[in-house]
Amino acid sequence: MKQEQPSAQHAPQPLTEFSHRSALLVGSLPFSDEEECMTRALDSLAPVLFCLPDGEIGEKSAAFPKGNRIAWVVYAIEKITEDKANWKTVKEPVRGEDGMAESYDHFQKLKPLRTPAEMPDHVTFGYDAFFRSSYPVFKRLRAERQRPDLKFQLGVPTGFAMGFAFASQFQWIRYTYAFNTVIAREVNAVLAEAGHDVIVQLEVPPELYAAYMLPSPLMGLALKPIKDLLAKINPGAQIGIHLCLGDFHNHALVHPKTLGKMVAFSNKLVDEWPSQHTLAYVHYPLAEGLVPPPTETGYYAPLKNIRLPKDTRFIAGFVHEKLSLDQNRHILASIETAYGKPVDVSTSCGLGRRTPETAGKLLAMMAELTR
Repeated sequence: MKQEQPSAQHAPQPLTEFSHRSALLVGSLPFSDEEECMTRALDSLAPVLFCLPDGEIGEKSAAFPKGNRIAWVVYAIEKITEDKANWKTVKEPVRGEDGMAESYDHFQKLKPLRTPAEMPDHVTFGYDAFFRSSYPVFKRLRAERQRPDLKFQLGVPTGFAMGFAFASQFQWIRYTYAFNTVIAREVNAVLAEAGHDVIVQLEVPPELYAAYMLPSPLMGLALKPIKDLLAKINPGAQIGIHLCLGDFHNHALVHPKTLGKMVAFSNKLVDEWPSQHTLAYVHYPLAEGLVPPPTETGYYAPLKNIRLPKDTRFIAGFVHEKLSLDQNRHILASIETAYGKPVDVSTSCGLGRRTPETAGKLLAMMAELTR
């Protein structure tokens, strides 16, 4: 993405209508454990957060020194890799220092030993177990900060994301809906315990990737895994959508030259949204991992075409450490000028792959941008 300094003459002006901006933390944070992640997030952003993830650290070990949850769906892939009774490893991964595969091209490749119909009875990911571990800490910290309205944020992929691990693309498609059954089972267990105290964030990088690869008339095919998972989640859930470019080791999977297709994809999702769930927010990623978002005002023009329900938040994921606070403010003004009203702010993805120092800088910058 080409970078240029904002021109004072041509810089867009921030909207004058007063509105309280909120902030979203997408999921992972690079601190010592879930309690420190939530505490650091609240220290920086407590007044402007409407939901709070637990930081997604997981278990630290010699194999995964930074934790086994820090890299999105990789945790679930590692979980099934350990299950030799139901999965055969046909290609070993090439691992980096954090224990994860070195890149998108270095994942392990697996062959299932059960049919799609059988597999849900032999797979657990443990998203509900992580929730049970973190939720009591969340409630205590929330009470200390006197934020009774704050929701717990649970991030999960769709079953389509598990495709990175399949040796066969045909099997990838066949097993997508079986994995959705497992994910929905664990989400439903969380909702049974906490109900409206939870926002479930669906993270959909492979679906967005497919949308960019497919001809526009076929874009609806990329929605099928999302719609299937939503149908399996018990009615009444509050759902957030994290459109994601991919951020594995801070490198994006999708490199959009224009935001037009992202807007078309989210609009189609809104048009086909199931009435039994509330769409709490849609998060747009506007940076590509370590590559900051464009500073050109015109890049954000397609955002004027976004259609969202009246009470659905639009989250602009642009805040980036390689840009100054003034440059980030310029981008925020460009986004709000295009969108037509104030927006909530975020980074493009979780911060678990950043250093703690960089994450702290980004938390502080988000606080400034919500003022």
